[in-house]
Amino acid sequence: MIKILILIILFFAAVEDIKKMEVGYIYPASILALSFVNFFLKPYISLKFYLFNSFLVFAVLFLFWLLGGIGGGDVKVLTALSFYAGFRIWDILLFSSGIFLVYSLLLLKFKKKQLPFIPAVAAGTLLSFL
Repeated sequence: MIKILILIILFFAAVEDIKKMEVGYIYPASILALSFVNFFLKPYISLKFYLFNSFLVFAVLFLFWLLGGIGGGDVKVLTALSFYAGFRIWDILLFSSGIFLVYSLLLLKFKKKQLPFIPAVAAGTLLSFL
């Protein structure tokens, strides 16, 4: 059930990212809240591991943000998603990057300088959850 809610949140975040090229704070906050609900529902999950993994994800994505390759909303959403996904966040990042590469090559003819990444994150998350 939490997976479905996260996918719905990512869908709405993707729509906002497509329209505005930014993502509101409500999306990462909602994903983070659902992640903490997941911790309480599954007591065998190691909070220390998830915190370390999320810090690592944030550090990597923050470097990409500093270089101008990714937006701040993308960093927030993916870091919040890492609290839920744990180690699977790396699969989500791999799938999302591949999907983004494909649609950025398809949209190359439109000469857009910026493309939204959250739609690829939503699709990559869906692939990872299957």
